[in-house]
Amino acid sequence: MRERALRSAAAVSLLFGTVVYSPAQAALITFDTVVTGQTSFGFDGDGDGINDVIFSTTDPAGFNITGPGPNMTFIHEPGLEGTSLLNPDLTVNFLRGATGPLAFGFALNSSISDPSFFASIRVFDASATEIGSASQVGNFTVTVPPFGLSSFPEGFITVSFPGVAAFATFDFTSAVGRFIIDDFSGTFGSTERVPEPESLTLLSVGILALRAFRGRRIVS
Repeated sequence: MRERALRSAAAVSLLFGTVVYSPAQAALITFDTVVTGQTSFGFDGDGDGINDVIFSTTDPAGFNITGPGPNMTFIHEPGLEGTSLLNPDLTVNFLRGATGPLAFGFALNSSISDPSFFASIRVFDASATEIGSASQVGNFTVTVPPFGLSSFPEGFITVSFPGVAAFATFDFTSAVGRFIIDDFSGTFGSTERVPEPESLTLLSVGILALRAFRGRRIVS
């Protein structure tokens, strides 16, 4: 009877130690490790060797990491730079899903700000149903420290949506046909998702109890 109770306690402790998790934390993708010419860029937020997020382009020339310089508000080089002549210009896949909001800074390769020069994002669920979208015209900003106006029109987009996103597409328009994005943020599935401290304690207790039970069986 005592052995059975001990075994049950161990099983319960192990169970609770593996299913109680803290909420996934928001992550920030800075694109600091993008390699010029690559057509996809992956982000592994939880360090398990499997990408949680993958940005991709159909441009055979791939991404670039240069421009628009240091005099910007929402871009901190290196960013992810590409052509704005595609449809869509950029795609991001959330391999473990993403919950809102998503946000990112952008800049457009233009010498003027114009209502026709803008950035947009459309968010889709696993059935390819659109669940959210946002767009913003690029404008010159006053940079800090005060260097005057930014070198290029830029902006910051935030998009909220219900449910879980599977992927999103981006489109940009600019005078010279190029864009750059930086500091993409969101909550990407298992990113930084770890057991609660209480669960870790229960897990330890369960393991110790299970070991004690097994040792008792060997002795008996």
